[in-house]
Amino acid sequence: MTLLTFKKSATLVAALGFAFSLAACGNQTKGEATKASTASADTATITLDFENDKKVDETKKVTIKKDQTLLEALKDTFKVEEKSGFITSIDGKKQDETAKKYWMFDINGKMADKGAADIHLKKGDKVAFYLGSF
Repeated sequence: MTLLTFKKSATLVAALGFAFSLAACGNQTKGEATKASTASADTATITLDFENDKKVDETKKVTIKKDQTLLEALKDTFKVEEKSGFITSIDGKKQDETAKKYWMFDINGKMADKGAADIHLKKGDKVAFYLGSF
Protein backbone atom coordinates (compact mmCIF):
# COMPACT_ATOMS: atom_id res chain seq x y z
CA MET A 1 0.00 0.00 0.00
CA THR A 2 1.47 3.34 -0.96
CA LEU A 3 1.58 6.33 1.32
CA LEU A 4 -0.98 8.17 -0.84
CA THR A 5 -3.44 5.25 -0.73
CA PHE A 6 -2.92 4.97 3.02
CA LYS A 7 -3.68 8.72 3.51
CA LYS A 8 -6.82 8.44 1.35
CA SER A 9 -7.99 5.40 3.33
CA ALA A 10 -7.25 7.07 6.66
CA THR A 11 -9.08 10.22 5.56
CA LEU A 12 -12.07 8.17 4.41
CA VAL A 13 -12.17 6.23 7.70
CA ALA A 14 -11.91 9.45 9.70
CA ALA A 15 -14.66 11.11 7.63
CA LEU A 16 -16.97 8.11 8.01
CA GLY A 17 -16.29 7.97 11.75
CA PHE A 18 -17.09 11.67 12.07
CA ALA A 19 -20.29 11.26 10.02
CA PHE A 20 -21.43 8.32 12.18
CA SER A 21 -20.73 10.21 15.38
CA LEU A 22 -22.76 13.19 14.13
CA ALA A 23 -25.60 10.90 13.12
CA ALA A 24 -25.54 9.22 16.52
CA CYS A 25 -25.60 12.58 18.31
CA GLY A 26 -28.44 13.76 16.09
CA ASN A 27 -30.56 10.68 16.83
CA GLN A 28 -29.84 10.93 20.54
CA THR A 29 -30.93 14.56 20.61
CA LYS A 30 -34.07 13.76 18.63
CA GLY A 31 -34.90 10.88 20.97
CA GLU A 32 -34.41 13.08 24.02
CA ALA A 33 -36.59 15.77 22.46
CA THR A 34 -39.29 13.19 21.73
CA LYS A 35 -39.21 11.95 25.32
CA ALA A 36 -39.38 15.51 26.65
CA SER A 37 -42.31 16.46 24.42
CA THR A 38 -44.18 13.28 25.30
CA ALA A 39 -43.63 13.85 29.00
CA SER A 40 -44.88 17.44 28.83
CA ALA A 41 -47.86 16.69 26.57
CA ASP A 42 -50.41 15.83 29.25
CA THR A 43 -53.93 15.60 27.93
CA ALA A 44 -57.48 15.68 29.22
CA THR A 45 -60.72 14.85 27.42
CA ILE A 46 -63.66 17.23 27.09
CA THR A 47 -67.03 15.96 25.89
CA LEU A 48 -70.19 17.87 25.05
CA ASP A 49 -73.76 16.59 25.40
CA PHE A 50 -76.00 19.23 23.82
CA GLU A 51 -79.32 17.55 24.64
CA ASN A 52 -78.40 16.08 28.04
CA ASP A 53 -79.49 12.69 26.71
CA LYS A 54 -76.33 10.91 27.89
CA LYS A 55 -75.16 10.76 24.26
CA VAL A 56 -71.87 12.49 23.56
CA ASP A 57 -72.24 14.96 20.70
CA GLU A 58 -68.61 15.99 20.54
CA THR A 59 -65.33 14.81 22.09
CA LYS A 60 -61.95 16.49 21.95
CA LYS A 61 -58.64 15.77 23.64
CA VAL A 62 -56.93 18.88 24.91
CA THR A 63 -53.29 19.37 25.69
CA ILE A 64 -52.92 20.76 29.17
CA LYS A 65 -50.65 23.75 29.54
CA LYS A 66 -48.99 24.55 32.86
CA ASP A 67 -51.44 26.19 35.31
CA GLN A 68 -54.20 26.18 32.68
CA THR A 69 -57.78 26.35 33.91
CA LEU A 70 -60.63 24.33 32.49
CA LEU A 71 -62.19 27.51 31.11
CA GLU A 72 -58.97 28.41 29.26
CA ALA A 73 -58.71 24.89 27.79
CA LEU A 74 -62.37 25.02 26.80
CA LYS A 75 -61.88 28.37 25.05
CA ASP A 76 -58.76 27.04 23.27
CA THR A 77 -60.77 24.11 21.92
CA PHE A 78 -64.35 25.32 21.42
CA LYS A 79 -66.15 28.58 20.67
CA VAL A 80 -67.26 29.72 24.13
CA GLU A 81 -69.39 32.61 25.32
CA GLU A 82 -69.67 33.55 28.96
CA LYS A 83 -71.38 36.09 31.17
CA SER A 84 -70.06 37.02 34.62
CA GLY A 85 -67.90 33.90 34.63
CA PHE A 86 -70.74 31.53 33.70
CA ILE A 87 -70.59 29.67 30.39
CA THR A 88 -73.63 30.63 28.32
CA SER A 89 -72.78 28.99 24.98
CA ILE A 90 -70.43 26.30 23.67
CA ASP A 91 -69.96 25.89 19.92
CA GLY A 92 -73.13 27.89 19.28
CA LYS A 93 -75.33 25.82 21.61
CA LYS A 94 -76.77 28.28 24.12
CA GLN A 95 -78.23 27.66 27.52
CA ASP A 96 -82.00 28.12 27.78
CA GLU A 97 -82.86 30.20 30.82
CA THR A 98 -86.62 29.92 30.11
CA ALA A 99 -86.41 26.12 30.30
CA LYS A 100 -83.91 26.48 33.17
CA LYS A 101 -81.23 24.58 31.25
CA TYR A 102 -77.72 25.74 31.93
CA TRP A 103 -74.25 24.53 30.98
CA MET A 104 -73.06 22.23 33.76
CA PHE A 105 -70.14 19.84 33.91
CA ASP A 106 -68.77 16.78 35.63
CA ILE A 107 -65.11 16.01 36.18
CA ASN A 108 -64.15 12.35 36.28
CA GLY A 109 -67.82 11.40 36.82
CA LYS A 110 -68.49 13.84 39.67
CA MET A 111 -70.40 17.09 39.47
CA ALA A 112 -68.01 20.03 39.70
CA ASP A 113 -68.08 22.02 42.92
CA LYS A 114 -66.31 25.06 41.40
CA GLY A 115 -66.54 27.11 38.25
CA ALA A 116 -64.51 26.25 35.16
CA ALA A 117 -62.28 29.30 35.77
CA ASP A 118 -61.31 27.90 39.19
CA ILE A 119 -60.48 24.33 38.15
CA HIS A 120 -57.01 23.36 36.94
CA LEU A 121 -56.93 20.32 34.68
CA LYS A 122 -54.74 17.34 35.45
CA LYS A 123 -53.43 14.62 33.17
CA GLY A 124 -56.18 12.15 32.30
CA ASP A 125 -59.10 14.27 33.52
CA LYS A 126 -62.39 13.56 31.78
CA VAL A 127 -64.69 16.56 31.66
CA ALA A 128 -68.29 16.25 30.47
CA PHE A 129 -70.27 19.41 29.71
CA TYR A 130 -74.03 19.10 29.37
CA LEU A 131 -77.11 21.28 29.37
CA GLY A 132 -78.75 20.44 32.66
CA SER A 133 -81.38 21.93 34.91
CA PHE A 134 -81.36 22.53 38.61
